[in-house]
Amino acid sequence: MKLLSLYLSTILMACSVTAANSVSSAANNTPDYNMVLIGDGLKICSSIDIRFCTSKDVFTDAAKGTTKFGLTSDNIKNVALADFWGEQRIIEQQQVIALLQHIANRLNNELITERELLRYFRGADVEVDGVWISGRVVYAALTDREINFVFDQLQVLVPTDTNKRNNDRKKEYADLSQTTDRFSVEIYSKIVELARQVAGPLRKPRILVVTAGARDPFADVDFYTNLFTEAGATASWFPINAAYQIAQQQRDTDKTACKQLPQLLAEYHGSYQRQRVYPQLMAELETFCQAGTEAAVNQLKRADAIFIADGKPSQIIQALRLQDGSASAELQQLDRMVKAGHIILAANSRASAALSGRSYQGIRTPMLTNGDSYSAMQFGAFDLPAPEGGCDKDQSCINGLAEHHLTFNSQGGLGLFPWGVLDSQLSEQGRQGRMIRLLHDSQSQFGFGIDENTALLVKLQATADNEQVIQFKVLGENGVFLVDNQSTETTGEGGNLTLKQVTTHYLTRDDTAELKQGLLRTQFADWKFAPNTMQMPMLVSGDIFERDNYRQLAQLLCLTQSRQADGKAVRVGQGHAITLYKDHSSHTRQGVYRQQGAEVQYCSYRNVLVDIQPII
Repeated sequence: MKLLSLYLSTILMACSVTAANSVSSAANNTPDYNMVLIGDGLKICSSIDIRFCTSKDVFTDAAKGTTKFGLTSDNIKNVALADFWGEQRIIEQQQVIALLQHIANRLNNELITERELLRYFRGADVEVDGVWISGRVVYAALTDREINFVFDQLQVLVPTDTNKRNNDRKKEYADLSQTTDRFSVEIYSKIVELARQVAGPLRKPRILVVTAGARDPFADVDFYTNLFTEAGATASWFPINAAYQIAQQQRDTDKTACKQLPQLLAEYHGSYQRQRVYPQLMAELETFCQAGTEAAVNQLKRADAIFIADGKPSQIIQALRLQDGSASAELQQLDRMVKAGHIILAANSRASAALSGRSYQGIRTPMLTNGDSYSAMQFGAFDLPAPEGGCDKDQSCINGLAEHHLTFNSQGGLGLFPWGVLDSQLSEQGRQGRMIRLLHDSQSQFGFGIDENTALLVKLQATADNEQVIQFKVLGENGVFLVDNQSTETTGEGGNLTLKQVTTHYLTRDDTAELKQGLLRTQFADWKFAPNTMQMPMLVSGDIFERDNYRQLAQLLCLTQSRQADGKAVRVGQGHAITLYKDHSSHTRQGVYRQQGAEVQYCSYRNVLVDIQPII
C-alpha cells in the first residue's frame, strides 16, 4: 500500500507540475501580432441588419430586429425641454413639437421603427401660427445633436414579451456562420485567434468590448459580445466611458457620483434616456462605476484581448485619460499589457485613430480628428477640437472652423500607436489628401490609412541589441495607404501650399512592412507578380477626392505601363491639381485571390510619388 501510495503521489505531483508548466507557458505565449486595426465597413449578419445574411430567416422573433419609438405625450414633452434648445433655436423646437404631435395623432399609441419615424417626419406638413411647414425642410435644418436628442427622447425598450410588464428586453444577435462576406468574418476570427494564443490551450480566450466612443454606448453592446462569443471567445462588456471616468474623479468629494451617470451621459456623450431603453446595461454600468478603478484594472489583467468599437476619438480619450490629460490607471495597465504581449489590442474605424500619440524618432505623433481632403488642402490643418456634425446649420461651429475643416490633436490620443497618424475608410472616403496635409502641417513622417473591410496587423518586436522593430501585415478585402513625408518638398502655405515628391505606398492582402529606426521597408506577397500589360493609357480623374476616385486612378497607374496620372479637386473655381507618378524607385505587383469561389484582383505599389499644387 505504501508503494502504491508513493506511486500515486509521484504521478499527481508530475501532473501538477505539467499543468503548472502549461499554465505558465500559456501566460508567456507570444502572439503572432499585438494589434488588429480595422478600417470599418465590416459586413456581419445580425438580427438588426440581415443584408449580409445568407437568408432572411436566420433569426427568430426572439432576437431584436429593430429599434422602436413611441410618440407618447410624456416623450414629446421631453423633446420640448427648453434647456436643451435654448433661445436661438426656439423656432426649430416649436416646429419639431408640432410635427411630432401631428404624427402622434395619426399613430394612436402605435410603436414604430426608426425608418418609419423618419418617413412620417419628413413626409409631414403641418400649420404653425398660420404658416405651413414641411417636415423635410425642418429635418434638413436640424443639427446632428438635435436629431439625436429627439430620437433618444422617443426611443423605447423593445420587450421580450409585449404581454408582460417587465424590463426584459430583446437583444441583437450576430451569426458569423450565416454571414455572406467572409473577409469580415476572417478579421473578427483573427482577433479571437490571436487572443487564443495569449490565453493558451486550457480555456477560451477572454475578450473585453469597449463602446466608449459611441454616442450611445449601450446600442452595440449586445452585437459585439454575441459576435465574439459566436467566434469562440468568452466576451463581456467593459463599460468604461467618459461618464464613468468623470464619476470616478468626482467620487472623492461626491459619494453619489455613480448615481449621476444618466446626467453625465447626456453631458459628455449627448445620450439621453438610456436607463429607460437599456435598464440592465445601465445597472451594469453603475455597478462597474461603484466597484471603482481597482476592479476595472483587475478585469483588464484577466483579459486576453480588448476590442474598442468605432466612435469619436475625443470620447475614447475621455474614457481612458483623466481631465488633466494624464493616463488613467486603466490606460496605464492596458499600455503595459500591450507592450508585454499579454493582451491583443483591436480597434475599429475612428477608434484606431484614437490610438495615435506619444512620439517617434523625436517627433510628436498627433491624432487626426476631423476633415475632408478638399478642406484640408484648401485651408490646412488646425490643432483645435473637432467641430460638431451639422454645426454649419445653426452657426454653432467654434474657433472659426467649418464643419469639414481638418482638425487634429497635437498631443495625440491614447499613445498606444506612436509610429504615425492613423486613419480609416481611407480610400472609400477619398482621405488621401487630408492624410498628406496633416503630415505636412504637423511635421509627422508616417501615415497609415486603412480601407474598409480591411485590417492592419501590428507586431511589436525587439532585436538582440534591444532596438524596436514594428512589423505590419495587411488582412482583408482592400488595402492600406502609407505615406512617408520625409522627402517631401514644399513651397507656399495655406491654400497656396505646393507639395512635391510625397512618397506613398499601397499595400494589399498579405503584403508586409517593417519599421525600424525611422526607415519603412515594404514587401509584396509572394503570390503577386509584375503587371505584364503593355498598355499606356492617359489617366485622368476630374474629382479625385470624391468617393474612391483616387484609389481607382492609382489602381490604373499600378496595373498599366503608364508613368503618370492626373486629377483635380476643385470647388467654386478653387482647388488643387494632383499628380501621381512613377520614377526609377517605383514598383507595382498584381495578383488574384480566391474567396468564396470569387476572384478578387489586387494591385499593390511602392514609391508612387504625389505632387499637389494649387490651381491658379
